[in-house]
Amino acid sequence: MLLAGAGLSQFIPGDFGGGIGLAGFLAVAFPYIQKFILHAFDFNLTEYCTQFFADNTFLGKLFEGNFAVGTGVGVVSIGAAFGFIQRMWTHFWQWYIRYFSMTVKIPISDESYQDVLNWVRERQVKNAKHSTLETGTKQCPISGKYESVHELIPEVSNFKFWFRGRQFEIDQRVADSTDCMLVSTTGHGSNAIFKDMLVEVKKYKEVKNEGKTVIYNGNSGYWHCGNGGGKRKRPLESVILEDGVAEFFLEDIQDFKDSAKWYTEFGIPYRRGYLLHGPPGTGKTSFISALAGHFDLNVCILNLGQKNLTDESLNQMFIDAPENSMILLEDVDAAFGNRADDKSKDGVEKLLAGASADDGPEARNTLSFSGLLNAIDGVASAEGRILFMTTNYVEKLDSALIRPGRVDAKQYIGNATESQVERMFRRFNAACSDKDAERFVRAIFDRPERPDVSLAQLQGLFLRFKRKPADIFSGLSTLYE
Repeated sequence: MLLAGAGLSQFIPGDFGGGIGLAGFLAVAFPYIQKFILHAFDFNLTEYCTQFFADNTFLGKLFEGNFAVGTGVGVVSIGAAFGFIQRMWTHFWQWYIRYFSMTVKIPISDESYQDVLNWVRERQVKNAKHSTLETGTKQCPISGKYESVHELIPEVSNFKFWFRGRQFEIDQRVADSTDCMLVSTTGHGSNAIFKDMLVEVKKYKEVKNEGKTVIYNGNSGYWHCGNGGGKRKRPLESVILEDGVAEFFLEDIQDFKDSAKWYTEFGIPYRRGYLLHGPPGTGKTSFISALAGHFDLNVCILNLGQKNLTDESLNQMFIDAPENSMILLEDVDAAFGNRADDKSKDGVEKLLAGASADDGPEARNTLSFSGLLNAIDGVASAEGRILFMTTNYVEKLDSALIRPGRVDAKQYIGNATESQVERMFRRFNAACSDKDAERFVRAIFDRPERPDVSLAQLQGLFLRFKRKPADIFSGLSTLYE
């Protein structure tokens, strides 16, 4: 497109350039434009335009005797042509994106959000130029030793990658006031390509966490597992409980997992709840971790006293718990005790004070007792869920919380018995004789006014003498320090 003469005056105001008109403005500005181009690009615009007008008879006659104006109009004409092309390309690209692009939005609350992010970071981003340092500890799969590691996590806030011969773009943003991730691609076809990608993400996650138990922590209404993946499964035999306790839970959980059809047939909500109670250090949480490893389940740990926890967010977290997971509420008595001892003003609910009044309403924990009960077994509560609760003081729990249907089995996990002490001694001293095992048991239980001994205390004793197990008898007094 070439704008010249009177045609150009239709598009530019007469007072353009402060009232001096187009010709005056170009006459003043052109020398500076020419010097800038010559200095920046080593390109002589005057010589180029001279030759341009010499080769074009029409333009040469039209602007004869006014070289600056002619040259300026030529530059403006070229710029207008490029501007027109740019606008046309923008419209074309918007039309192409509208009709030939596909996008999937993954909210941050969705379980796949972190999985997709980890997959892109580890499998698609190579030698990223922009990274974030993450320092943490990881367990060596062979030695079991925990070591400090430094990882450079690639930034993928706006990144392009290839999958099955097609280019994708991942964009982390806040859309409609919601944290989310947009994954988009262009081209023909259905959105089945996204389903194929999510299948690959799931396979990657399974391979990465093979032999591990993934620990999720509930925070701000979402489940987070971080970038470190899971921790090595804890062997069930490493937790020594009273005879028959482990066997009962193994049988009961397996029966629950195999009875989904039966629950549906009889119209019974498909969920199972357990309560482990007893003194501190007796192995309640360790046993739950070992059970999760045995059944290839993840563990979702939820602190009921955290800030910003509401009835709605708690119920949603129960529903959104990752698949193949058990939910763990530790020390549930610390959140809700017996309502007969501490009732709210209306005599129905007890509210948690998760923050001080000075923190403002947005920092308060407004979880109610009825909200907890509804999340566990309300009409909208999740199905296919295994729930574990632990407490050191079962007498503080309200009977409504631990009634049948919410807690299907209660188990006391107490201090060490003679059988547990003997089995633990044999585990840490595989070459010991029956005589030594009996001697160790009697040295603990025949002691006058013997205080109770927990499994955690015994484990600490064995760790102290792990290099010289024969000297453990000389250190028995440390159990009671």
